[in-house]
Amino acid sequence: MAAHTEVRDYVIWSKHLHGDPDLQTRIDALAPAEVLDLEVDGVRGSWRKMDQGRDGRPTPGIRPLGSAQDFWRDLYRSRRGDVVSVALVSDVPTARQRAAVILPALGKTPEERRASLDALLAFAGQGWMSDGAPFDRDEAHER
Repeated sequence: MAAHTEVRDYVIWSKHLHGDPDLQTRIDALAPAEVLDLEVDGVRGSWRKMDQGRDGRPTPGIRPLGSAQDFWRDLYRSRRGDVVSVALVSDVPTARQRAAVILPALGKTPEERRASLDALLAFAGQGWMSDGAPFDRDEAHER
């Protein structure tokens, strides 16, 4: 079953997908930065789940990557307001597998991570310190 959405933004919001509630649910269930392959208006491409908002709530949308981004931007400029089809491409690796390729795990050992943290924490108190002599703004700027 293919969903459809109106071209109305630079991203696709899951609440604007109609005709396939499973696709909407799948997009909402993705973790931030997970990748999903979709066919939009007959063009295959990768779409990334948007990051959480500043307040920590999930953002219910996906943004295009790579060639899909170019296609969607052209579509937005030339056909804003038109309805396009959106279908999940199922013959590709899962979104979690794709995210692992795009964002590989750090190759550091626990000892290297601990040494990095210790080096960072060693900088504490190394910054500029005032001698505590108060002065007003005019004195500071030699006025």
